[in-house]
Amino acid sequence: MEAIRNKNILAHRYLAGISKEKWSMAHDGGWRRGVMTTNMSECLNSVLKGARRLPISAIVHLTLLRCVQYFIERVAKGQRMVQENQLWSDYACRKYEEWARKSSEHRVVKYDVRTQTASVATGGRPSRGQHIQVVRLSTSDCSCGKWTIFGIPCSHVICTAKYHSLDPTTLVQSWYNISNYLAAYEGRFEPLADERYWDPPTFELHHNPVRRERRRAGRDTTTRVRNEMDRPMVRERQRRAQ
Repeated sequence: MEAIRNKNILAHRYLAGISKEKWSMAHDGGWRRGVMTTNMSECLNSVLKGARRLPISAIVHLTLLRCVQYFIERVAKGQRMVQENQLWSDYACRKYEEWARKSSEHRVVKYDVRTQTASVATGGRPSRGQHIQVVRLSTSDCSCGKWTIFGIPCSHVICTAKYHSLDPTTLVQSWYNISNYLAAYEGRFEPLADERYWDPPTFELHHNPVRRERRRAGRDTTTRVRNEMDRPMVRERQRRAQ
């Protein structure tokens, strides 16, 4: 927080009024597992992108088709990983391989055999800093915090596990397993027949003209924070105006 204060006092005041577990992975108890808060909303935005300002029926239809395509691609990706005999998802494999390479640069000092506690001296470049990290395998904890945040053993944990003659691949959390990956996308979508074959609705829609009534002259304003999804629409409107 002090580093943020030195950079921008207004940003520091804003963040100080929000619980740290809501915006900092270091204080969320490991629940998000490396996923930032905005990443979750952007996953939905990627599915809904381009569906704004369309009729309701078109939005529903487009969202359904994109979800179906998303599942088809992920199922094919999972089957490819099974054929390649991967233990975990692509993301977990990349993380583990990256940290496994770094682990060869570390030096381990064993402190307690019973709790499998060790002090790990990193051997990185001097410009990036050399640090001492504490690893406790019995409590699945490393002082760097990466093991807790991502659920994948960091380079300090990998070299400590090998030092204690343990297999570090067993320390990767089970939700990265290919079987769990495929289970997440085993849901099925049924094709939707033409509207002529639908059952009669059991409800009736009523138009409320008050909802669209203008209360003042001029263009309506919005308080929504704009993001990159709005930029293509802005460019398209500018192109049409020309």
